[in-house]
Amino acid sequence: MSNTELKPKQANEIDQHWQVKSANKDEITQAMQFGKDLGVHPLLAHLLIQRGFKTLAEMQGFLTASLKDLPDPSLMLDCDKAAHRLLDALEQQENIVIYGDYDVDGVTSSSIIWRYVKQAFNTELNVYIPQRLKEGYGLNKEAISLLAQRGAQLIVTVDNGSSAVEEIKHAQTLGIDVIIVDHHTVSNPEPPAFAHLNPHRKDCPYPDKKLAAVGVAFMLLIHIRRLVREDSRFSSAQHVDLSKLLDIVALGTVADVAQLQGINRALVKAGLNTAKASRKAGIVSLCQTSKCKLEELSAYNIGHQLGPRLNAAGRIDDARCGFKLLISDEAYETRQLAAHVEQYNQERRAIQEEIQREALKQAEQYAQDAVIIVYDPHWHHGVVGIVASRIVDRFHRPTIVLGGDDTHGDFRLKGSARSIPKLNLKAALDQCSQHLLTYGGHAAAAGMSLKSENLEAFRDELNRVINDSSPELRSLPPLLADAELSLQDVNADLLEQLAYLEPVGHGNPAPIFLTRGIQARSSTMSHGKHLKLHFNLPPNMPAEAIGWGMGKQEHLCKGLVDICYQAKWDTFRNVRKIVLMLKGIRAHDPQPIEQVPSTLS
Repeated sequence: MSNTELKPKQANEIDQHWQVKSANKDEITQAMQFGKDLGVHPLLAHLLIQRGFKTLAEMQGFLTASLKDLPDPSLMLDCDKAAHRLLDALEQQENIVIYGDYDVDGVTSSSIIWRYVKQAFNTELNVYIPQRLKEGYGLNKEAISLLAQRGAQLIVTVDNGSSAVEEIKHAQTLGIDVIIVDHHTVSNPEPPAFAHLNPHRKDCPYPDKKLAAVGVAFMLLIHIRRLVREDSRFSSAQHVDLSKLLDIVALGTVADVAQLQGINRALVKAGLNTAKASRKAGIVSLCQTSKCKLEELSAYNIGHQLGPRLNAAGRIDDARCGFKLLISDEAYETRQLAAHVEQYNQERRAIQEEIQREALKQAEQYAQDAVIIVYDPHWHHGVVGIVASRIVDRFHRPTIVLGGDDTHGDFRLKGSARSIPKLNLKAALDQCSQHLLTYGGHAAAAGMSLKSENLEAFRDELNRVINDSSPELRSLPPLLADAELSLQDVNADLLEQLAYLEPVGHGNPAPIFLTRGIQARSSTMSHGKHLKLHFNLPPNMPAEAIGWGMGKQEHLCKGLVDICYQAKWDTFRNVRKIVLMLKGIRAHDPQPIEQVPSTLS
């Protein structure tokens, strides 16, 4: 079904329509009044209006994002049941095992439970984290049998378990209770666990459904600590300041790309402050190897520097290295562990770059299809998801990258998929499931396995499904700016106001601004890969703009240009300056730009 007659355009070569959010008179009047009432710049108030905040109280709640606003953890279905079972097990000195996942959310979830129990009860829980390449995601019967042989009486899954029906039945036959602490989609029927904490359970009244697993685990610890205070059996238990764990909670929440709204926003905001104040040895060492300044730690640093390094351990070999890094308070040990994590990350990069070159070359021949599917039986499973994301970025097509897998006794293709905003990938796979051995995921990402002889039938069917349901996938979504500004408006005072939006990330993006008709000197970096613009402006105004991967667009800079960008502070050699991170650049178009309604219009 591939079409190779026309050379496909890459996403950065496709004409992208630009839009800016409108600001009608009523909204401007509202922004002026809200800004006055809040004591902030009207532009910040206008950005909050655009994001759906309609009252002064809603805006204040967002800007303050206090832990005092956390809902009662006992509202979460089975939270009280799980807490009592864990405390009974601790009191009876049962063999308790934390069964984590190999990604950052799983590792951080495991580490905060381990840390709490160690500090409160001076007990070190056993921790089992499956190896990605040998065991795959989640509970498996072989591991459960092994844990049973070692005397396990209670397993607490973190960041997995919500669809492990057969595995939990297997644990029950071996006399093991299972408590699930998770945030993934819940199977139907639900697994028959002793207790199941997951905001996505159908009958769960917990009001915030966006928690990462580490957030769910933190809520469980809050309730356990409350019960410990009330239970005379634990009069000798040490008081634990749970706020000291919020740096790890923030790390897992951001790295798992949880939406930075509601409770997550409060947890991450407090966690970033905790990280800077408590200077946990593992996080200090991780920052040092990541060349990230702890005092400037942000959600961006976690998402692009710390998180990928912790994930690399699980992708390449063994995530327990990252777990040990987060539970250790010995600087000598954490420096060694951080060095191991960094080595894993370097290996991950090298493997990824090689596979990426090969995959992009293959992708050329399928770039006119509705979905790009590439494979090689030798490709490493740990990085195929990242490679799929890079192909999506290049061609703006949903992409599946498959490697080979023979760990199940028969050879199969196994890999990961990444989608684009207009397509629900999981729904599309549901219609092609007859060609797959296993699959799962959500709208934006999925994993799957299939027999190699079924690949072409799967490719044809998935292309048909996507073409029928989403014929408009050929075009890029509009580049939408929040407001149009002059470069003189982008100054230190504005960035001080924009800091109130922090932490920014998924679900709470940094605002994008548009400036038109500017003149700038241009240059490229990394052998023409990246674009840099230079401005002749006074101090505390933008010094330069960086366009990652935009080097081929330098020819546009011979005359006036329009740019879309995010503004941030950057410190290099103790010199602090404003840098614009380009989201789009084009030759100046004097025609009025299309305005689209904002939230309240």
